[in-house]
Amino acid sequence: MPEQYRKGKAGKLTFIKKYSFHYAWVILVAACILNVLSRANNSSFGVYIDPLVKLFGWSRGSVSFAYSLAFLTGLPAVVVMGWLGDRYGVHKLMIGASLVIATGTVLLGTIKELWQFYIFYGLFVGSLGNSAFSVLLPVTLTRWFHRRLGIALGFSFAALGLGPMIFAPLIRWLIETRGWSWTFTLMGIILGSVLIIFSSFIRGSPYEKGLPAYGLEGSPPEPPPPASSGIIPPGLRQVLAKRPVWFLMGIHHLGCVGHSIVLAHVVSMATFQGVPGVTAAGVLSTIAGISIISRFTFSVLAERLGGRALLTIVLIGQSTPVIILLFAHEAWVFYLFAVVFGLCYGGEMVGFPIINRQLFGTKAPLASIFSLEMLGASTGMALGGWLGGTLFDLSGTYTWAILTSIGAGYLGLPLALSLPRRAQHIQAAITSTGSA
Repeated sequence: MPEQYRKGKAGKLTFIKKYSFHYAWVILVAACILNVLSRANNSSFGVYIDPLVKLFGWSRGSVSFAYSLAFLTGLPAVVVMGWLGDRYGVHKLMIGASLVIATGTVLLGTIKELWQFYIFYGLFVGSLGNSAFSVLLPVTLTRWFHRRLGIALGFSFAALGLGPMIFAPLIRWLIETRGWSWTFTLMGIILGSVLIIFSSFIRGSPYEKGLPAYGLEGSPPEPPPPASSGIIPPGLRQVLAKRPVWFLMGIHHLGCVGHSIVLAHVVSMATFQGVPGVTAAGVLSTIAGISIISRFTFSVLAERLGGRALLTIVLIGQSTPVIILLFAHEAWVFYLFAVVFGLCYGGEMVGFPIINRQLFGTKAPLASIFSLEMLGASTGMALGGWLGGTLFDLSGTYTWAILTSIGAGYLGLPLALSLPRRAQHIQAAITSTGSA
């Protein structure tokens, strides 16, 4: 519940109840809409491969390299965005990212050469635009919600699944009926306008609105941690000296290798088996739709289970169903896979902001920590997306890509099992450093 603060006779802050609705819920609604629309284009990549192969004669490996390029060029972007968010706030970064996505989407409709696709999709849409949303929105929610954080992040991450669920079949249908250029010109104008509008509501912390976090009503708003005078924020050196942050980066990398092969190529896997294009696009849409359940559920469970148990469950749960693709030859089998895979796939990424707060504490530079984990994720997504297309080009089948997806997920299990059950000593080290 928002309060307005004023100084009393003793000079102490007192609060006046002014509204019955906390601005944290405005942040959550805006974050959900931004997650849906910012991922609409980027996460629907799988429906682009066949039309581009048909339209320009490019190989699947060449097209899928744009997917990898988006994450490779995003490596410095996520780190920079995390640092900028900790140092300068998120409001202007969100608006700038919206403009970049809108521009890149419109320019996608103008491509004639492969290098243009790499720049407009890989750099504008997939990298510079999405890095701000993917890193800063979850961290912003951890600052606005002291209570009901799992539910808030659950809704936010669930919205990520709505993007490709809605837009993957829509984009494929528009491409087939209206053409490539018309589709992306229209999308760029509409998406960009809505992204800018809702980005204007985002504030990086309750302090910017003169409020406490949700669940801390009645307490004075805490100022954000002071910015560092150097490149590395306060406490980050201590975090990097601990093994858990490297384990988390490795888990995110391997998990993303596994599911990026599926996300980038499952539509092509289906069309390769003779499934019609729009029907095949529905497989990706189904994965995204079912993942809404896991994104919400595992966000809530993260607060209760912690990182060790949560990440072990989701790595097994997202890797094992990929075996089904080895035997998928008909549309219904692909849709069966989509349902089973989606039940855990969405849980792989959602726990990290909560796990970070549990392991490192609220005084740690959480945006910078999360950006490092996203660095691991980006390299994983880049490698997986490229491997799927390249292994197909080399072997003429998706079998080796499927086996690679399964193996990558299981390689992450030892790292998940190595995470600490309790981490008060890590939080204490960071807190003592910050107060020194």
